[in-house]
Amino acid sequence: MNENDKIMILGDSKVGKTTLKKSFQNMFLCEIDEEWEKAYQMLLGYRDQDYFLGIRDFIRQEPTDVLVDHYCSKFSYFILMYSVTSKESFTKAQQIMEKLQIHGEQRKRYVLFANKINCPETSENRVVSAEEGQNLAQTYDCPYYECSLEAKEKMESIFVNILHYFIVLKERIGYSDLIQDFENLFERQEFCDHAFQLQNDEKIGVHKLIIQSKLNISLKKIQKVLLTISPEQSKHFLKWIYCGYTKNSNYPQINQICEKLNLDFKNFSGVTKLLDDLKCLYENDKNKDFTLKIGQTNIKAHKLILAARSDLFRGLFLACKKSCNQVNDYSNKSSLVIQNLIHFFYTNEAPLQLIKKDSFHFLQLIDYYQLNTQTSLNNKRFSIKNNKACSIM
Repeated sequence: MNENDKIMILGDSKVGKTTLKKSFQNMFLCEIDEEWEKAYQMLLGYRDQDYFLGIRDFIRQEPTDVLVDHYCSKFSYFILMYSVTSKESFTKAQQIMEKLQIHGEQRKRYVLFANKINCPETSENRVVSAEEGQNLAQTYDCPYYECSLEAKEKMESIFVNILHYFIVLKERIGYSDLIQDFENLFERQEFCDHAFQLQNDEKIGVHKLIIQSKLNISLKKIQKVLLTISPEQSKHFLKWIYCGYTKNSNYPQINQICEKLNLDFKNFSGVTKLLDDLKCLYENDKNKDFTLKIGQTNIKAHKLILAARSDLFRGLFLACKKSCNQVNDYSNKSSLVIQNLIHFFYTNEAPLQLIKKDSFHFLQLIDYYQLNTQTSLNNKRFSIKNNKACSIM
């Protein structure tokens, strides 16, 4: 993580910040004492990669305004702690959230953590209910966890899940267009070839290609689990399968559903998993059901992936009453450039091997085929005249 990606633990006094640090002392690589805070470094593995995380603990009790003004510009990720036995600590966490929202930017992310649920005095003196905590988390669209730091084994699992959650958010940078395309594919309910039965006699359509390429699990097993949770939870879970992301406040629920299916929540989250699956689809011709003809060259692909990424292909497939398995490209671009375009559909990466002229043609094709490239090509400062004319017939 860079300077703006460090994690700050904030909360009122006596909510358990020091206890949290002591619980994971063996995980920290080093500890640095500073005037206002303590800094810790730790190494966390995620999807076969190692991440060095900087975690800070605020140790001085200052007014909320002073605290937020001091830290807002320095951190993007925050763990906000409170004790369920202290209404004041809950109010303080809420005030910090409000101030971070006012002073912060969209890139800032939070986790709300309630402590001391299993303390001896909790059963008699709990003054902040789980429902209040969940409602606050939903208001700010963030995950909610509650635990007792005395339950070290469970706390370690929650703490690591929180850190993985921040890494998943970091992965999203530069790929929001790709993720949005697959969110839209799920939400539009077009081209579905399977339906899951949900509670309350609801049904929802899915695409076998996506489900089976993402999960090595039978549809029957997924169906069985979906009938044990609410329709809303089912929809959030299925959307997460498509793109690796879901509404922030739903992350703990997704994790619980994964446990029922014996899935590793961390390994199936984020854009890395999505790209790995798309790469496997791209390299395997077995399930490709569409051919794009460029002169004597044939390029095979998946209609579903093309429809998800390109509004032009989506409109073409929706308009065809009969199956459309082959079209000719009339863009007058070289087969190499078009091959790179299809590769872009699956990887969201611009080709590097093209000469300057072909790179320009590639960017023209991005426009012709109506791809959403708001972030993936935002570093390429080319002026391409918009041309939405259909380039295939």
